[in-house]
Amino acid sequence: MLRRKVLTRLGMLWGLWWGIGWAAQAQTGAVRGTLLETGTGNPVSFASVVLLRSADSTFVAGTQASELGVFELAQVPLGQYVLRATAVGYRTGRRVISLTAGASAATLGTWKLRPAATQLTDVVVTAERAVVTGGLDKKVIDVSKDLTATGGTAIDALQNVPSVTVDQTGAVSIRGASNVTVFIDGKPTGTTLDQIPASSIQSVEVITNPSARYDASGAGGILNIVLKKERREGLNGQVSATGGTGDKANASLLLNYRKGKVNAFGQYDYRRDRRYFRGTVDQTTLGRDSTLRLHQDRSGASVQTTHALRLGLDYALTPEQTLTLAVQPRLNLTSTDETLLSRQVNATAGERPVRAGTSTRANASTGTFRAADLTLDYRREWAAHKGRELTASAVYTPLLNDNAVDSRLVYLDNSQRTQRQQTRNRTAQATAQVDYVRPLGEKSRFETGARSSLRRYDIDYQLASAPALAFDPSNRFVYGQYVQAAYGLYAGARGQLSYQAGLRAEHTTITGDQRTTGEQFTQRYLSLFPTAVLALDLPHDQRVQLSYSRRVGRPDAGDVNPFLDRTDQLNLTAGNPQLRPEFVNSFELGHQVDGAGGRSLGTTAFYRLETATLKPFRQVITDPLTGNLVTLTTRLNVGDETSYGLEVVGATPLAAFWKVNGTASAFRRIIRGSTSGTAVNTTSLAFTGRLNNTFPLSKRVDAQLAVNYRSPINSAQGTRGEAFNIDLAARYNVLGEHGTFTLRVADLFNTLRFDSNDSGAGFATVTRFKRESRIAYLGFTYRFGQTSESRARRKSADDEGGSDN
Repeated sequence: MLRRKVLTRLGMLWGLWWGIGWAAQAQTGAVRGTLLETGTGNPVSFASVVLLRSADSTFVAGTQASELGVFELAQVPLGQYVLRATAVGYRTGRRVISLTAGASAATLGTWKLRPAATQLTDVVVTAERAVVTGGLDKKVIDVSKDLTATGGTAIDALQNVPSVTVDQTGAVSIRGASNVTVFIDGKPTGTTLDQIPASSIQSVEVITNPSARYDASGAGGILNIVLKKERREGLNGQVSATGGTGDKANASLLLNYRKGKVNAFGQYDYRRDRRYFRGTVDQTTLGRDSTLRLHQDRSGASVQTTHALRLGLDYALTPEQTLTLAVQPRLNLTSTDETLLSRQVNATAGERPVRAGTSTRANASTGTFRAADLTLDYRREWAAHKGRELTASAVYTPLLNDNAVDSRLVYLDNSQRTQRQQTRNRTAQATAQVDYVRPLGEKSRFETGARSSLRRYDIDYQLASAPALAFDPSNRFVYGQYVQAAYGLYAGARGQLSYQAGLRAEHTTITGDQRTTGEQFTQRYLSLFPTAVLALDLPHDQRVQLSYSRRVGRPDAGDVNPFLDRTDQLNLTAGNPQLRPEFVNSFELGHQVDGAGGRSLGTTAFYRLETATLKPFRQVITDPLTGNLVTLTTRLNVGDETSYGLEVVGATPLAAFWKVNGTASAFRRIIRGSTSGTAVNTTSLAFTGRLNNTFPLSKRVDAQLAVNYRSPINSAQGTRGEAFNIDLAARYNVLGEHGTFTLRVADLFNTLRFDSNDSGAGFATVTRFKRESRIAYLGFTYRFGQTSESRARRKSADDEGGSDN
């Protein structure tokens, strides 16, 4: 029934969008040109170009500029028109065009657009930016005006990003696939998503089928979080503060100074977040001569305090060369108080249930996370050869994570034990990369580059117990991952057809050294990653695109550490040094159409085949030390995972005061294979949907209502439960353009939760987990520096919407 309803609603949505209609007309002329940025001469990539009748502003045709700024409108009826070009971060450009029988082709040559003096954060703008834009290999989602992320982190901002889902534990997936690589401004980072304030994010790039220029790791795809940047001259900035119910607060200060060759920027963010949680686990374990039933009640609260600093300097060495240096230190403090009550009975058939392992555990944990991203970027352009570019970057990220857990346990016989667990993780990540782009004519280019990356973990775990345990679970594990990569890519166009083909080669070396047991291992392998894209521009601003990519998911330190973790003596965990990488072959066929008045509709059919898929796998064993019947969880290459489905993304105004954008997807996921003599064969049909309603009620007041739903989805040994939430937010502008009050209620009906059902040979587990999610936030932001009101007083002939030549 659910499947029928969802498919019916998808069909109605498809019919609604195509019901908008575009009238076909006789085509006899053409308009072409190249969009460049005033001053720098850089291409204005993926700008929207539309042709309107000069008499009544009726939409006639439209297209999207290429990555090099090149556009062409073919087979246009003869007549008088206004050509309009819009792009995020630029003023709208307009040109008057006349196509006649004697001059049916209008070749504009270079058409320059001026950068728009956009605000650092939420303001009311006169030109509405498209929520979703993109090129051949990525979608760009503007989240700067998403009110439902107010006072939140990147996790909140991702809730309304198409193709992306985030659960209550912060785990990110793209179209149901985990192992997603996260970049900040195109670079790797040691920052977790809950440490990135939503107020600092301009947009999110979702790259489901990355081209060869991107790192091949991350079988699920790439998320690139683009931070806000200031283009205005002089000193500009903003200060904001937000408070939330249940002991939550955050504040930030942003400053930017741009003059001549120098652009200096700085940002400080403070965040305190206290969350309560509760959960239960019900597990049945079958042995040769016993049936054990375990019930666990878990409750507590966690507090996270984050201090983040971002300092940087852009310096123009010459008009064609720029150097950027940035440092982003972070300090994250955590504390958690938790109570875990475990009750285990022996319920063997024919016997009266007997308590077999009752215990009460009180945990008090503290953690300190220190990290910094140190980046150095160099960019070289050639004024005489537009589009030619050389870039080089280096990123170094040291991390130090200290965590301590003090526990007091009371057992069935009233005996007690105290424990102290200390974990120190010293991590170093370093990446160096160089890329070169060489145009080969007006519509083609060649790219090449090389990348070297290092990740090294030194994880030291120590446990002290009184009275002493019969075993010592302490261990130290050192893990290293070294990847050397090079790629080549060619892109071009013939008429309305654009194409791109690339090949990336990566050599991987993985080392593991279990210092406690003396176990060591090394893995080395060379992998090739081809990518390809074909895109066809159709009349009436439509595009059809076919793409392919191959990617890899490499096991991480925790996946391959062979040490047996006995922290929970009833549910043991261990890594697997024999893990192989998982490889993904991904295909996509998409169609995009953009209409007048902000209407758009994108449809994508996708297929993914993941070989040697990595999944956590549980099995029942007899603990050789205690003789107890327990479960052991480790990660295994369980077989192949196949996913295929359809995704629809659209936007439309329903009224002057009501605009809607949303996404819906349906896909089937199949996991088949075998491991440890156990067959794996699960399948499910999953659905996700989100609907954003924005209400621009006046120049000073607007509101937003967001609805999100994710259906249950299968895992290798069970099912993850559904998720549903509604967020409500409103904004009120004061002090002209300088001040903004925001009010937001997250998870209005308190419905978000994390549930799962897992089963295998000899066990069945039902997990229920609820984290505090219904939270009200009230915030205020004050902006200073140049505003559009102050600019308006100085405008003359060179004004917004004028012709930028």
